[in-house]
Amino acid sequence: MVDIIYNIFEDDFNKSLTHTYNLSVLMGTDRLSYLISNEQNQVVALRSYQLSGLPHESPLKQVLIEDSILRAKFKTVRVGLFAPKFSLIPLSLFSEEEASVYLQQTTTLNKSDQVFFDLVESLKAANIYAFAIPYIQDFKEHFSEVNFCHVSTGLINNFINNFDSSSSKNIFLNIYDHYVMITVIENNKLLFHNIFSFKASPDCLYYILLVYKQLGLMPDRHPLYIVGELVADSEIHKLLYKYIKTIHFVNRPNFYVFGEKLQASFAQNFFFDLYSLKLCE
Repeated sequence: MVDIIYNIFEDDFNKSLTHTYNLSVLMGTDRLSYLISNEQNQVVALRSYQLSGLPHESPLKQVLIEDSILRAKFKTVRVGLFAPKFSLIPLSLFSEEEASVYLQQTTTLNKSDQVFFDLVESLKAANIYAFAIPYIQDFKEHFSEVNFCHVSTGLINNFINNFDSSSSKNIFLNIYDHYVMITVIENNKLLFHNIFSFKASPDCLYYILLVYKQLGLMPDRHPLYIVGELVADSEIHKLLYKYIKTIHFVNRPNFYVFGEKLQASFAQNFFFDLYSLKLCE
């Protein structure tokens, strides 16, 4: 089953110019979202699908073929993978041939998993991760040339390069479907980064407070920055606000130009992970 959640096309979008456009796709467990930007870094289109009951073989084939925009040819195609199976390894210890071995130390790999890695220059580390092969094959067969990266790579680069962490620890919370991603940065260095699955709002609160406790952070002194699909009147936000004194909803990044239709369609913190894929370049 495929449902369109958001479908935004600015007046500047021109399908005959897609060969000059850049396509960024975020693939999650039950979600596929993409944005299209032009040569002036303006986001001219954004579409998001909720996916369920996909076939095991060629799970994305129908979606990719039936979306007339995705059938077009683009200047560049980048696919970000929201992969809970991941591990960050210092470059000084990393060997490309041992990538799967490193990952198996922290998670269980299935036969259907393909292992990738990104070089994260801001951390001097390798981000190793696994994603289901059928999805990867569908992207490779559909697009003549495609580059993959982990969603964390773009987000961490964004948090380090575009937020001042010189005077305080920055704690970021990203909500994506039934996963919570927590990142802590201080002095442009990564102190913590992990992805947790949750079933109910109290689970999310538990993981946040656990990270605060483990790192010696004070909920009444250290603010929380929200990225991803969370709104002020949500149950999760109301729970967080009982314990954390200051919560900020992060604004859209300034490396893109956003049109009126997109800005009017959803909150400023939505799709921050999708936007951040630009920083995987």
